[in-house]
Amino acid sequence: MITEMKEEYPEPVELELLTSATGRNLAVRALRDKNGNVSAQLRRIISEMSPPSSEKTFARELAMGVVRRRATLEAIISKYLKNPNKKLPSPIKEILYVGLYQILFLDRIPAFAAVDAAVEQTKNSHHKRQSGFVNGLLRTVVREMSAPIESALETKLTGHHLLLGGGKLRRFTREIMPNPESHPAENLAVTYSLPLELLNRWIDDHGMETAANIARHTCGRPPVIARVNLARSDVASVMASMASEGAAVTAHENGCSIIIEMSKNFTQLKAFKEGLFQPQDPTATAVVNAIDIQPGMRVLDLCAAPGTKTTHIAERMNNQGHITAVDISSAKITKIEAGCKQMGVSIVSTMRAPQVATLEPHSFDVVLVDAPCSNTGVLARRPEARWRFSYSKLDELKHTQQFLIDQGASLVKPGGQLIYSTCSIEPEENRDIANALAERNGNLELIEQVQTLPAGDDCPEKWHDGGFFAKFRMNLL
Repeated sequence: MITEMKEEYPEPVELELLTSATGRNLAVRALRDKNGNVSAQLRRIISEMSPPSSEKTFARELAMGVVRRRATLEAIISKYLKNPNKKLPSPIKEILYVGLYQILFLDRIPAFAAVDAAVEQTKNSHHKRQSGFVNGLLRTVVREMSAPIESALETKLTGHHLLLGGGKLRRFTREIMPNPESHPAENLAVTYSLPLELLNRWIDDHGMETAANIARHTCGRPPVIARVNLARSDVASVMASMASEGAAVTAHENGCSIIIEMSKNFTQLKAFKEGLFQPQDPTATAVVNAIDIQPGMRVLDLCAAPGTKTTHIAERMNNQGHITAVDISSAKITKIEAGCKQMGVSIVSTMRAPQVATLEPHSFDVVLVDAPCSNTGVLARRPEARWRFSYSKLDELKHTQQFLIDQGASLVKPGGQLIYSTCSIEPEENRDIANALAERNGNLELIEQVQTLPAGDDCPEKWHDGGFFAKFRMNLL
């Protein structure tokens, strides 16, 4: 086995391999983004290079799969280096990530094809002399790992096992993971590719078993779930319409959402064009369903983009009344307006965040503050967010959340409702913010708090993200 880089080369300014718009090359290029904005970088590259649809899909699978499994890939690669602490140069590091991700997690890709592609990418880079190193490392991994095994067949998990999800695992001849008995938290963090400090928080808050379930969910494959527009149709009718056009669709257990298989582009379906459904996770749907809302109300939706809660509120108002949807940028405002147009909503006006200061105090029946947060409840859908988590960032977010909830409270009329929500499962962003507001503002009555932990990674009909909402009522001033 080749265990060492033969020599180091300076970071190349440009790579020949990146000029070919294959899915693997697009993924490697996106993963090299120094700021870690892989999804945004990938969208930009795809826009510039216009690859075939199949290569776009493959690139997204590889790039976001690597982001989701980065700590796992790093840990395994380190076990096959003579010097585990050796820093691999870019793009060798990204080529190895992409190759190893295919080998470990994509059964449909033959291992030899993933290895050969990685070697070819290396040969086409300014690090071409490292092709033997890449070939040797990946082939050794292939030789030392088993095919996927039903995890129930293994009576005891050790550091030789890698859990794949879906009740399967791989067994390695060498120990590639922290021992699950002596170092359970470290094993979970590497298995599900999470910052150890974040996983330890979940263990402290929820216990080991629940923390493990949350961690497993972060590496799940989120289904496409859509909320049916119940103001204009019903679940059974929408499902029948979609099925008639060849879409595979099932009902979600919440009774108002559907799960769509991605074998067909749902945006081309008649039901979508008619505004009969809109993508939205059941946890987000539950926030709007908890609001006591009636047609004719005056509603403010702060931090409204992309606008799915805005249109959901409009649906529950039977498109009667008025909604002011607010966000910070023109791009976000454009998304809100596009969503309203697609869903046939005509009662929404938009404004940029600085204009909120011009609104009359205590003038809205309902104010929704869907605050920016750490996204720890939606890591399966936003895998990059796991690598942005830190205590300093959490403190930063708390100040923003406190400002927004205070701003929202100042705009609720007597007898009106304030709804505060996040897609976080961290108490500092959720119950602490809600409880502190209730203590600061004696006119606000805290009616309800609901914390939802992510679940359903083994059953699409039960899937939901994690999140939180608190509902307040403004008493007479």
